[in-house]
Amino acid sequence: MFFDLSGSTLKKLSGRLGEMSKYFWWSGTDEGTETPNNDPSAFSKVVFGSDTSPKDVEHVLTQYRAMFEACGVPEVTQRLILGGTLSRILQIPE
Repeated sequence: MFFDLSGSTLKKLSGRLGEMSKYFWWSGTDEGTETPNNDPSAFSKVVFGSDTSPKDVEHVLTQYRAMFEACGVPEVTQRLILGGTLSRILQIPE
């Protein structure tokens, strides 16, 4: 199962984005959760999603990037979230 954070999730947590780590607590544990590329970060189960118009998508990307920073999401995991995972699932070359 994968998740996207579209809608107002990141907006509602603005200023408290580090709290997302509470929900993706199993990073670096041996919980046995299968992740893309065997990525040790629980955040690799997130895929980028947005229900905004294309002209407003940069704002949503800014929110995701702020969450990445607040939660210390590794660069390799960020690439999975921002297209790598869905590219693989949909068999679209990156």
